[in-house]
Amino acid sequence: MTGTPAANAAEGQAPDVRWAHSVSDDLGTLEVGISSDSAITAIKAHIVSAATQQEVAVVENDAFDLASGTPDNGVWRTKQPLDLPDLGSYTVRIETTDADGDHTVDNSAGTLTYYVAAVFEDVRPDRTEIDTDHRQVRVDGTLKGRWPGTRELKPLADHRVDLDVDNWTENTVRTDAEGNFSGTVTVNDAVPVQAVYRHDTAHPFVLYGESESTRIGIRQVATRWTIQAPAQARTIDYGQEVTVTATLERETPQGWVPFEGQSGGVLYEASSGTHWASVGYFTTGEDGKVSFTHTPWETGTFRVTSHSDDPFIASASSNSAEITVLRASVFTSFSATRTQDRGVHVEGLMDFPDGWTPATIPVHIQYSRDGAKWTDLLTTEATWSGSGGHAFSADIADARRGYFRAVFEATESFRGATSEVVKVRR
Repeated sequence: MTGTPAANAAEGQAPDVRWAHSVSDDLGTLEVGISSDSAITAIKAHIVSAATQQEVAVVENDAFDLASGTPDNGVWRTKQPLDLPDLGSYTVRIETTDADGDHTVDNSAGTLTYYVAAVFEDVRPDRTEIDTDHRQVRVDGTLKGRWPGTRELKPLADHRVDLDVDNWTENTVRTDAEGNFSGTVTVNDAVPVQAVYRHDTAHPFVLYGESESTRIGIRQVATRWTIQAPAQARTIDYGQEVTVTATLERETPQGWVPFEGQSGGVLYEASSGTHWASVGYFTTGEDGKVSFTHTPWETGTFRVTSHSDDPFIASASSNSAEITVLRASVFTSFSATRTQDRGVHVEGLMDFPDGWTPATIPVHIQYSRDGAKWTDLLTTEATWSGSGGHAFSADIADARRGYFRAVFEATESFRGATSEVVKVRR
């Protein structure tokens, strides 16, 4: 008989069984997620073998507790793990009723994974640091299984254990009667080492498990550069060549020895920090020496650096003493002539033949009575004349007879220069 619309509206919503499965860290415990429009008042679980399709257990309502959520929207768990006759996968069929009397039967609510969980205990490498001559690491530990019905830990005898280095299996060993295992792996970098149990068809009901990983560090071989030349600060003219010579050494128990077969490069770095140039690349010979010739373009230092693809070999770098590069300056003309008012008029030209010019060019006009002892009279500035160089001029009032010259003092980047001497009479 069909009910009236009002009667249909009064009917409640049937419970919704959202899922049913094993608790992830307690595989024998069943948990079920259910929601409804009123409180859940009854739950019954039928446990059916996935292999035989035979029902092996029925879990009644009083075996469940509300683990989280609310009675009308929560998660129920069995108070104790289920005691089933065999390991394996089981289909979970759920019957449930709410406070309104609405009833649901879900014949495929989920799966109970009634498996043994692999558990590692006391996994330890025999070392946490290796060096280039000692790259073997022994790993010892114990593999046990947690049984789903009792939560009891028992040794897993004659099971395969993978010894992983950086997530790649490097060795596979088997456990003894007590679940103990031991094996050696080769480690070639600073990477983690870990014991892993993976699915094995010989033991189909033991789940994956892994130990905590231990990172193995590297003790590198120390290396160093010794620069033979230029070993001391030097001042050179622009365009002059300089040779850098250095030796790479490695530390051994017997002391420092030349290091053959290491690659690297030489840079010339400007002291201003704005420029660098590649001088050359090398692979060290039997004596560990490298030698290059370079023409520096400004003041700076050579940096010799080596780097190995072998993580056991430390990189090394060293700077030479500073090379000061000075560019030339020259007076191309200078004159000093008596004026009608008994003064002296001086003028001249400067040139910087190496292509760079100072930001300012102060020119000191000097006087000497005897051509031997000189005194500054004044300072003027040379400026670009448009052609022929940088011009300067000055007038000296009440100048006595004697000798006159112009001087440009050396800077951090330029050599100093002195003009020719001009004698002025009365």
